[in-house]
Amino acid sequence: MKSSWFCLGILAAALGSASSGRAQVLIGPTPYLSFSDSPFSTGPSFSYFHLENFEDNVFTPGWTASNGWVRVGPSIFTDSVDGDDGVIDGSGAAGGSFYSGNIASILTVTFDANVLGALPTHVGVVWTDVGNATPFGFTHVTFEAFDSANASLGVTDPFPVGDGSALGGTAEDRFFGITFSGGIARIQLNSSGSTGSELVGGAAITDWEIDHLQYGRVEPIIGAVPEPATMGVLAGGMLLSLAILQWRRRSIPLRR
Repeated sequence: MKSSWFCLGILAAALGSASSGRAQVLIGPTPYLSFSDSPFSTGPSFSYFHLENFEDNVFTPGWTASNGWVRVGPSIFTDSVDGDDGVIDGSGAAGGSFYSGNIASILTVTFDANVLGALPTHVGVVWTDVGNATPFGFTHVTFEAFDSANASLGVTDPFPVGDGSALGGTAEDRFFGITFSGGIARIQLNSSGSTGSELVGGAAITDWEIDHLQYGRVEPIIGAVPEPATMGVLAGGMLLSLAILQWRRRSIPLRR
């Protein structure tokens, strides 16, 4: 009987590994002044990794943003990541950022597996500023990610952000991110008022900025975690072996 329990134990452990190996992990929001504050800056070995800092008009490959979003250069109203101008001094006015154009209350970034070769497994973005809001310079933000089947990989609670100013202060900047070995097809930041959701009464906020969009891929270790189809074959084989073992025990007479 011990052999039977042993087989079942192996099967359960293998199935458990398959389910946990593709688990998603939401990261943040955490303070962010430069790329060294990113959890990906000293992370795993990436097969590709891109950091879009919006310091010029040539964007990194493999992503598109929803309508309304534009890159803006240095100005008193620009709120870039602090370190992008070469010095951490509490101001992001001397760098570039990605701006909602006073049109969009939601930012959706969609990744192109054809361009990248495969969807990213690690994605992050930095919220940097809000201007016209009630009260001025403050709002709440939610972050959500989706897989290739458009299933949600998780969403953060509405998080309070802002410093009461539309200028380039950086102490308010926050990193939002996610990891998922199955591939991240798109992310969404929603900056839409005190409740964090237009559906429950928040006012749409269309004057805000982000920076440091970052995305990379960690390739799965071959053989470390079988895919679901492989696990089905493994499970069927184990169950068949268990059935044969039980049949043999019942069929072979005991020797005295």
